[in-house]
Amino acid sequence: KSDSIVVRQIAGYLLFVWRYRLKVKGIENIPKTAPALLLGNHISWIDFALIQWATPRTIRFVVHEDYYNMLIFKWILIAVGAVPIRPSNSRNAMQNIVSLLNKNCVVGIFPEGHISTNGELSDLKRGFEMILSESRDDVVVVPFGINDMWGTFFSKAPKAIKKKQKFCFRRDIHINIGSPLNANATRSEVKKSISDLLI
Repeated sequence: KSDSIVVRQIAGYLLFVWRYRLKVKGIENIPKTAPALLLGNHISWIDFALIQWATPRTIRFVVHEDYYNMLIFKWILIAVGAVPIRPSNSRNAMQNIVSLLNKNCVVGIFPEGHISTNGELSDLKRGFEMILSESRDDVVVVPFGINDMWGTFFSKAPKAIKKKQKFCFRRDIHINIGSPLNANATRSEVKKSISDLLI
């Protein structure tokens, strides 16, 4: 196993296994070797870690530079080769993402551009469409949906909602991975695919 996979598994065990139990459906929809762009909902601060923990391939996540520099997450993000991005200099980051896809990597993006503040899926930003337009034609888009994280400590749910959450020692988190879409997928098509994976 590569060093990054070992680090990912250790991090997942130490940080999350005591609190969360992942229930993953559709893992076979992530290609084993081909380039893929994973697009899904952003419901909590640790979405990137949950998806990476659930996935056998290393995912190069695109994260806001401020988030990337948070000490609590930075060592994990560095270990999995995350790509920091700042809106004022997004062009350079996009070129890095295109380069990764052209090298058969799996790249993960939360196309809403922010963590949900109401538990609902927001409209998607158009950045991923620009990335796909400049990438290889064989890149596949893989939608995913993270369920059951709304109202948790790591979500942006209001305190009133968090207080209403029934405590359980290990919370089941359902992650649904949808059927691949082609590189011409539009924002509306991707949003519908993600929505269909939310329960």
